[in-house]
Amino acid sequence: MKMHGFSLIEIMITSFILALGLLGLAGMQSTAVKSNIEIQQRTLANALITDINERMQLNRVWLQEDGNDYAIASLMGAELSAPSCVGYDGVFTNCSGADIKNNDLYEWKQKFLGAEIDSGSTTEHGLIDADACIEVTEEGNIVVSQIVLSWYSTIKSKDAASGSDVLSIFNKCGTASSSRRQLTAKSKISKSS
Repeated sequence: MKMHGFSLIEIMITSFILALGLLGLAGMQSTAVKSNIEIQQRTLANALITDINERMQLNRVWLQEDGNDYAIASLMGAELSAPSCVGYDGVFTNCSGADIKNNDLYEWKQKFLGAEIDSGSTTEHGLIDADACIEVTEEGNIVVSQIVLSWYSTIKSKDAASGSDVLSIFNKCGTASSSRRQLTAKSKISKSS
């Protein structure tokens, strides 16, 4: 009588192939999680840059006057407080353009502090060691603001500011490392009515 079934060698080969497939799936899962964290960080950074850009556009009349700008070398290093003309309920009473700017930067920093997470945390996916810098120049009747947001990423790569001039806003904003990520936005505001 002839026996039918699987031999031990066939079962071992099948188990080996299955194990390789499962290891490949585990590697893809790890890559997907890291990519998801990167996407969340970039989305949060984009929202923060959009926020200050919109605030600058809303305070456009004050910004149009000579010498008025939102330039800041390091948002996290700046001592900011809410102006006295802004009530606890957020109502502005007789605020100047400078007061509005100070409030904008103060509230922006508060958003950063809410978005930033402790470097030792592994459960949160906010911005780690984040900082922001704003540089303002004028081109004729146009105010040009360059906003750079830097943070520490969990994935190592080339430094986001490598290749930049040493004195550029890109190199000055955030700590240089192979884990620095940066998002930048340039906006223009017309000084003419």
